[in-house]
Amino acid sequence: MKTKNKKVILRYGENPNQKAYLINKQKSSIFNFQLSGKIISYNNLIDLDSGLKCLEEFREPTSIIVKHTNPCGVASSNNITSAFIKSYNSDPKSAFGGIIFLNRKVDLQLAKKIHKKFYEMVVSPDFDKNALNILKQKKKLILLKIPKIKKQNIEYKSTLFGDLYQTKDLTPINKKFLNLASVKKASSKLIDDLIFSLKVAKHLKSNAVVLSRNKQTVGLGHGQTNRFDALNFAIKNMNKYFKKKQFVCASDGFFPFTDSIRLLNKKGCNIIAQPKGSINDKKIISYSIENKISLYFIKNRLFKH
Repeated sequence: MKTKNKKVILRYGENPNQKAYLINKQKSSIFNFQLSGKIISYNNLIDLDSGLKCLEEFREPTSIIVKHTNPCGVASSNNITSAFIKSYNSDPKSAFGGIIFLNRKVDLQLAKKIHKKFYEMVVSPDFDKNALNILKQKKKLILLKIPKIKKQNIEYKSTLFGDLYQTKDLTPINKKFLNLASVKKASSKLIDDLIFSLKVAKHLKSNAVVLSRNKQTVGLGHGQTNRFDALNFAIKNMNKYFKKKQFVCASDGFFPFTDSIRLLNKKGCNIIAQPKGSINDKKIISYSIENKISLYFIKNRLFKH
């Protein structure tokens, strides 16, 4: 790795046959936050960007495990160790080789649990001395101590046709983000789960569907080319690791037909959040009322391409 005029030459790009470099426009470089491990790669940087943006959504102790820019397990709890365990249990298979994002200090207890499995990176606002000693035993494990990062108001992507710019979606996802479209109201606890799910859905590649319970993702569907397949993928994932229990569902876009709502109802989900805007909104609302489903329309669509 060579640095010249804020240009950092990386080992390679997405694949070993591609050359890559980073132009750093910030006062401090991401490399200044690294405590241990191998050199940060092109793919690591993209995953870091995605994971940190998702982590920004949460205030209570939260753990996010990211693979290929998508969260594969997310959980919030009363302490960070519990949150990590729940996020891992969301999808243990996908967590292998993932990147752990935490919004609380890593202590010795948590470090011991992380040390047992293979991960690519651990990102936290802080590590205590004993935790560092344990984690540094894994010479290739990248450890990053990253403080609160200043939010950006503008996002951009490079395309064949030029650079695209847009304002960042900074709309808070809270109770005001939800509007009851059916008749039956959900409990406060389930509303909290819906809000949690929507915060995750915002950071999954569309089409995105999030199933959760007790602020833990139990099934994620993302990157599918239709929403029904995304839902089926999420349910398939849930069936691997969780017994049949009540759960909530959040979707980044509207369900265009009642097939998805019917499937969710069959699986025991009767609390759903989605944007409005489908020509079949009235049918979906009617079905929800008839089947005592708490259907909430969200303030904004949450697409991520």
